[in-house]
Amino acid sequence: MSGIPRPGSRLPQSSSSVKRPRAGSNDENAGQPGLLAKKKKMDPPTLPLKKTSTSNLSKAKSMMNIGPKSKVTQPLGTSNMSGRATNVLGRRPGANPVGGNTSNLAPRTRATVTTNAPVGPGPGPKKRPAWDLKGRLEDMEGLFASTAERVSTLESQNTQLKTVAQEKETEVIQNSEELKSVAEERDSLRKQIETLKKELSEVTDLKECQAKNYRTQLDDLEFKKSALERKLKGLEDELNARIAEIGSLKSIVAQSNATKDCLEATLENTKRHLASAEDKLTELEKLASQQAAQIDQHRENERAFETERRRLHNTIQELKGNIRVFCRVRPLLKGEVEKVGPNIRHIEFVSENSLELKRIADSPNESIASGIKGKNSKYDFEFDRVFGPNAKQAQVFEEICQLVQSAIDGYNVCVFAYGQTGSGKTFTMEGGEEPGNEGMIPLTLDMIYQETKKLEGKGWTYKMEASFLEIYNEEIRDLLATEKNLKYDIKLTSSDVKGQTNDVYVSNVKVVEVKSPHQVTSLLSLAHKNRAIAATNCNERSSRSHSVFQLKITGSNSITTESCSGTLNLVDLAGSERLKDSGSEGLRLKETQNINKSLANLGNVIMALAQKDSHIPYRNSKLTHLLQNSLGGNSKTLMFVNVSPKEDSFSETLNSLRFATKVNQCQIGTATKKIK
Repeated sequence: MSGIPRPGSRLPQSSSSVKRPRAGSNDENAGQPGLLAKKKKMDPPTLPLKKTSTSNLSKAKSMMNIGPKSKVTQPLGTSNMSGRATNVLGRRPGANPVGGNTSNLAPRTRATVTTNAPVGPGPGPKKRPAWDLKGRLEDMEGLFASTAERVSTLESQNTQLKTVAQEKETEVIQNSEELKSVAEERDSLRKQIETLKKELSEVTDLKECQAKNYRTQLDDLEFKKSALERKLKGLEDELNARIAEIGSLKSIVAQSNATKDCLEATLENTKRHLASAEDKLTELEKLASQQAAQIDQHRENERAFETERRRLHNTIQELKGNIRVFCRVRPLLKGEVEKVGPNIRHIEFVSENSLELKRIADSPNESIASGIKGKNSKYDFEFDRVFGPNAKQAQVFEEICQLVQSAIDGYNVCVFAYGQTGSGKTFTMEGGEEPGNEGMIPLTLDMIYQETKKLEGKGWTYKMEASFLEIYNEEIRDLLATEKNLKYDIKLTSSDVKGQTNDVYVSNVKVVEVKSPHQVTSLLSLAHKNRAIAATNCNERSSRSHSVFQLKITGSNSITTESCSGTLNLVDLAGSERLKDSGSEGLRLKETQNINKSLANLGNVIMALAQKDSHIPYRNSKLTHLLQNSLGGNSKTLMFVNVSPKEDSFSETLNSLRFATKVNQCQIGTATKKIK
């Protein structure tokens, strides 16, 4: 395996374990890499040599003085026998013995060589006189022979030292190559360790513990490598110690390999588990895709059911009649209870669809002219629904919520409250201030928002726009207007869809996009503030105008590409009243006349529709002109006939119920769905 070092190899010393030279230490290369430090220690020792130069020979021949020579200091390993000085390795001074880098070589030590004449023990020979040239020549020849023998001995030693140095250099080069190989293998092992560390992060706590032990062993290995590199500065003994340590490192690597094999086995096991999990995931994805297809099919069926529901819902509403009439009798007020008691004597509720109006003999409003004074009489009336005094607003809304659903489905819907003044029309439409007394307008908006929110999951999106106006003295006023002196005219829109009639709208009226039911509360408060009301003998807070709240609902389906547009009109008509009973004068008299005139025209339109006349007088009043679509067959219409429980209002109650009966018997045709 590439990660196991060869026997006898040396590991490079890590940078963290390099020995730094101490100040004043002779080990000048201790801070260098271990190889160069070792080579410096392996240089052959210097030997003291006696210097012999050719100048001495010339001096001998010239019969010069041959006395004792002075001490000469020269670099170790140099000789004067040749013209060029060489070191013990046969290289020029300054040459790089290994690798050519001379910066890592320690400076050569210098030795002192003393040459004496003659060579040998005992005192030196007696100085010959200057004239004894032969004797002096003999002495010189003896000295030369001794010096030549000494040079020969030194050259032999130098040759041996060169041989040893070359062997050491070869070993150093081999060790350097082995160290380089070990370093490469170490780098490879480190890369493998990093890979294993990444894989170890995904295994269990046991694998993490094993990885920690493995890293601890690697730290021990680094420490031992650093110790090994420090010991490389020694000679053969230290080399043997290194070999022993390498043997121990082999055992550690073997343990590391065993650990690696264990981790590889664990990895294979994990891969098998992962493959099994992927197979299960594939099965689950297949099952999920099947279920998603089923969900899509169910949603498509749900959209088809929604379309069918709308069709059946419209069929049911048509079977109930285009104009439906609900009768509602308000409860007695506190002052009225104190005056006549808690019971309503002249009205009897027969069922939820019928009531009986009775004239009592002692009734305070008996008509002498009618010739029925002192006689009891009763009148039976039947409507689509009758609500007694105890009926709550929520109960009333339950009966009209189906019409609200028709408006969401794209039909025009009109709900208007009719009755004498003080009969509770405004309370029915707008409600009271106490919780639970919300009128038809806020309850309708709440339902519309709830239903449109549910339909968002089926791909429908809706936009709602509201307007609020009143008809006062045959003039149209915008109750939400912020600009003054605008002219409001009733106009018809042109329809490009075959079979659909034109819609009625009012020019310059302010349209507000309604985004929450709470916004409707502020609109109602503003409209109530701007609406014309006044006190009369019949009602201290009598509405002096007809109010019309219009909500346009536009929807589109991004999935089926369907679209629809419906309009919901909620109308609070001003109360009818007799001039002699109301005591109106001046402006109040004009208001009463216009109210009664517009209500009379409404009755004329209803009669013309019931008799199927060719001409319907819609334009005789602003009220009937504005409600033309609601009355003319392009709308689902509901009329509330509100009845006062006061017995002295018997005649007005009878007239209102008779008018409501005519409306209930009127057939205006089938409403059509508006498709954009």
